Amino acid sequence: MTKPTPKQIAVTALLLVLLGIISSGYVLGIDASRDYTGILFLAFVVLLLTSSVIVYLLAQLYQHTKNVLLSLAIVSAYVVMLDYVESLFGFNAVSSLYLVFTFLTLVFGMTEGLIAVAYGLSLLTVKAYMFSRPLSRYVFYTLTSTLSVVSIGLILSYEKKIARRLQNKISTLEESPVEFDIKADNRTEPLRYSDIISEDGLKKERGRLTATLNERLYSTIGTIRSAIHPFTVALYLNDVDAHLKGREILSNSEWIDMERPVSRDDPYIGWVLKNKKSLLLNEINAEIKGIPYYTRNEGIKSFMAVPAIKDNAIIGVICADSLEVQAFTDEHVKLLTVITSEIIDLLDNTELQYRLRYDMYEKGAMYTFVRTLSRHIDPTIIGQISLKEIARITGVNAGIFAVRDEKKSFRVVAVSNISQTLIGKGFVADSTLLLDGLTDRQLPTIHQITASQLKLLYPSLYHVHGSERPFKYAAIIFLQTKIEEIGAIVLYMDTMLNERISIITDTLINQIAISLYNSILFNKLQRLAITDGLTGLHNHRHFQEHIENEIKEALRYKRSLTMLMMDIDRFKAINDTFGHPQGDVILKKISEIILQTIRDVDYAARYGGEEFCISLPNTDIKGAYRIAERLRKSIESLYVDSNGRGIRFTISIGISGVPEDAGSKDELISHADEALYFSKENGRNRTAVYGTIKPKE
Repeated sequence: MTKPTPKQIAVTALLLVLLGIISSGYVLGIDASRDYTGILFLAFVVLLLTSSVIVYLLAQLYQHTKNVLLSLAIVSAYVVMLDYVESLFGFNAVSSLYLVFTFLTLVFGMTEGLIAVAYGLSLLTVKAYMFSRPLSRYVFYTLTSTLSVVSIGLILSYEKKIARRLQNKISTLEESPVEFDIKADNRTEPLRYSDIISEDGLKKERGRLTATLNERLYSTIGTIRSAIHPFTVALYLNDVDAHLKGREILSNSEWIDMERPVSRDDPYIGWVLKNKKSLLLNEINAEIKGIPYYTRNEGIKSFMAVPAIKDNAIIGVICADSLEVQAFTDEHVKLLTVITSEIIDLLDNTELQYRLRYDMYEKGAMYTFVRTLSRHIDPTIIGQISLKEIARITGVNAGIFAVRDEKKSFRVVAVSNISQTLIGKGFVADSTLLLDGLTDRQLPTIHQITASQLKLLYPSLYHVHGSERPFKYAAIIFLQTKIEEIGAIVLYMDTMLNERISIITDTLINQIAISLYNSILFNKLQRLAITDGLTGLHNHRHFQEHIENEIKEALRYKRSLTMLMMDIDRFKAINDTFGHPQGDVILKKISEIILQTIRDVDYAARYGGEEFCISLPNTDIKGAYRIAERLRKSIESLYVDSNGRGIRFTISIGISGVPEDAGSKDELISHADEALYFSKENGRNRTAVYGTIKPKE
């Protein structure tokens, strides 16, 4: 129900005042005078004068208020006329109150009936008080009326509920057999579900447009029936395979089957399909037999069929027939021709609405996808999001996402519907191999090849997939910047992607490449911020942050943590003798040996100058000592050539541990440094443990 306007509220208030005046005037007038005839006549005149105004004003009110006010007016009139009816006909008119209230309930509903009962009781109560009549008489008949109103109202409510349920079933049966098929832009194939970006939203929109289209087509058929009064009128439209399919029909026959196929050899509708012309059979007395939508002969004497033609192709046919001879004229054919044009416009309009909504969802999905990608800088997460989005668009859910490393090979960081064991595996792929046969020498964003071609061109990429799930085609998507390739997406498919999907995916690929490039750039900047530029080890600042966190974890979970502090022996002399460039070479060599010796969980940093430090989590003093000695001996055996002169060098190492030697970061570093100083003071090229050089107190 809509909200009443100020005008409607004013009219309602005016009518309530009029009812009050009439009712109170009646009661007071009876009390002041015993001239019942004059009073009743006055009431009659007032009601007569106001009735026309009431009817006019009520017509402008919204439905519920109109019904209520009409009910109150009828009750007021009846109560006013009670005494007159009793004196005229000589029976108890109050006892028939329930008939009035029952009538109001049947006409307007139970709510209006109950309101009328309450209003009538109030009027009768005032009347009983003014004339000193027993109130119980009125109350009894009012309660009887209430029981009647409620009973009738419940029965009507139940009937409406059953009718509404039946109507819903009928509507479902009318709409369910029909589905509106939207064609792709190239008009060569239907828009498949895999083409849809937001499936749920578009499914609801498709259902809404289909229901609206069915309703309008049915209305159009009804208009034809009302205009020319045929025995049957039927509408056929093309399905996705360009075959005529029955869409809507109105007929007086019970022998109808719109599912029967229409052959091009059919003498009626088939003739229209072949010749693309209207057909009018009107001047024969013999029965027209073989009309495809009938399952038996119905004695048809007149028949016409008009094609709906668009772009020189028939997209539908409207048929009408009659049991009378010469039932149709050329004017009827012209009428159907005009209606076919309206149907074509209706189909185009519906398809346009769907296309606009499709584009809206497509842009919305793209915005959401780009926004989601922009929140992440981890290549693995970017790969997972990208594979999921591509699978939703293409329908292909088997694929890998790879990032190009410093060695120019690709490393798998994310997979979809393929074994997780592929993550971390590498393969070699060269996009120039795909340029063969391309006249413009431009690599398409999505290059589709057969499984055998993939095995021939990229054997490592073919074997990455494995044999757990066979495939017929592969789509290779290289993620490129203006300078280089930074990643690749490979999809493994049973069928090739169509052109429209490729166009949609192009936009996504550009966004994925931008996000991946930003991720790589961010990670490079992050590494530069925490890495020593010469050695490739972590720098001093990052070491301080890292070691503090490791000490807290070791103390909290009561785990061992040891630290090695190392220094190159007589490094200043090496720089002075062989030059600083050779000193840099030695620093790099030592860094390489450190990285080759320690575990993945260990942490190495350049502490400053020629000093290095290594943290070894979950490693006790004995284990740290073995690692330190292995490092020391490896470096001792190292040989660096400098213009024909061999350079040999050694390192000294100090070790301290948590919780044996320290309980904080400063203590751990200080004690390792003391052990290192002890090694240098006692001959160099040796390893010292803090606990053995300074006894615990």
